[in-house]
Amino acid sequence: MFISCSISFRTAHRLKESAIFTTDDRELIGALQAGPRASWTDIGSALGVSGVTAARRWERIKATGVAWVTAAPGMSRRTEQCVAYVEVDCQPGKRKEVAAELAGHELVVTVEITTGTADIMLTIAAANLMTLSHYLLDHLGSLESVLRTRARIATKIYTEGSKWRLLDLPDDSVRELERLRIKPEPDRTDEAVSMTPDIQRVAGLLTVNGRASYAELAAATGLSPTSVRRHVGKLLGSGILIPRTDVAAELSGSPVQVYLWADAPVDGLPATARTISQIRQVRLCTTVSSAPSMLLCAWLHTVEEVHRLELAIANRLPQVRIVDRLVVLRTVKRMGRLLDTHGRAVGVVPINIWDDTLEHPVTAGPAY
Repeated sequence: MFISCSISFRTAHRLKESAIFTTDDRELIGALQAGPRASWTDIGSALGVSGVTAARRWERIKATGVAWVTAAPGMSRRTEQCVAYVEVDCQPGKRKEVAAELAGHELVVTVEITTGTADIMLTIAAANLMTLSHYLLDHLGSLESVLRTRARIATKIYTEGSKWRLLDLPDDSVRELERLRIKPEPDRTDEAVSMTPDIQRVAGLLTVNGRASYAELAAATGLSPTSVRRHVGKLLGSGILIPRTDVAAELSGSPVQVYLWADAPVDGLPATARTISQIRQVRLCTTVSSAPSMLLCAWLHTVEEVHRLELAIANRLPQVRIVDRLVVLRTVKRMGRLLDTHGRAVGVVPINIWDDTLEHPVTAGPAY
C-alpha cells in the first residue's frame, strides 16, 4: 500500500519558509527523540511547558514534514528478522527512476542516491533470511535498469537512528523520558513473538504513526485497547519494532550524510563497534556478515568533515581501516517515509516485512 501527500507549489513554498528549526522546535524534537511515545504531559514537563502547548507545537512541526515519529524494524534474538545494506549500480541516467521504483517496495525501508562506488544505497528489512534472499534474487535482481547489487547482512546493530539526538537535553529530562520507553529486553528467555495477522496490523500502523495511541490503534484495527496494548508491548519489548523520531537532515544543521565501510580485527570487533557508536556524529554502526566487517553512517555539517571523522576514528582506534565511503546526494525514503529534495516527509509507504513474499509478489508504488 502506498500513501502519499500532495501539496501545491504555493503551499510547498510556505512550508519551505516555515521549515526552520527554532530553539523551541529543536528542544521538542529532542524530547521526542528521547521519548517517541511519551505522553504530551511528560513531554511538556521535560520542557517546562504544558502538554497542550507541546502537542500544538508538534502538530505545526509535523505539518511541515521536517520531523516525524515512526517505528523501524529492529533485530531481535527472538525472531529471524534481519536487516541488509545493499549497494546498487544502475544504467547511466537511471538512478532517480530506479530509486523512485524501489521506494515503493515495503521491504526496502530506506533509499538513498549516493556518489562513490555505488549509485544507490538501500536498507532492506525482512522477516527472515529466506524472504530477504527471495527479494534480492527474484525482485531486486530482475529490475531492468539495475546492473549490479552488493548485499551485506547485519550481524549486530550497535547503534541506529532511534539513538541519534538533534541536541543534548538536560540529563534529568532525558533520563525521565527514556525511562518511560518500552525497551527491548535482550536477556529475556521467554518464547518468541509470533507475528499473527493482528500483530502485523498493529505493526503496520505504528510504522506510519509511531505515536498512535492505544485507542487510535484499537479503532483502526477493531481490536480491544487491552489487546492493542499487549501487542505494542510485544513489538517494542522484543525489539521487533523500534520507535524513533526522525528529522530532515538537510534542515537539521547536519546535512551531509556519509557511509563508511570499515575493517577491524574480528577478535576486537564488538568493542570497536561500541566505541564508534559513542561518537556523536555516528547515526548507525553495525557489523556485517561479509567483508568489510563494519558499516557506519554519520551526519556531518560539511563534506570536509568526512576526513576529519576518519582521522578521529584513526586516532582513537588505530586498528580500524576505512575501506570505502559513500556520500548521500539525496534521500528518497527513510524508514518508510518518502522525502522531497529538502528531506521533508511528503508521503509514507507502510513497512510490511512480515508477509510471505514467496506467495505475495512485491508491488511498486508510483514515482513522485
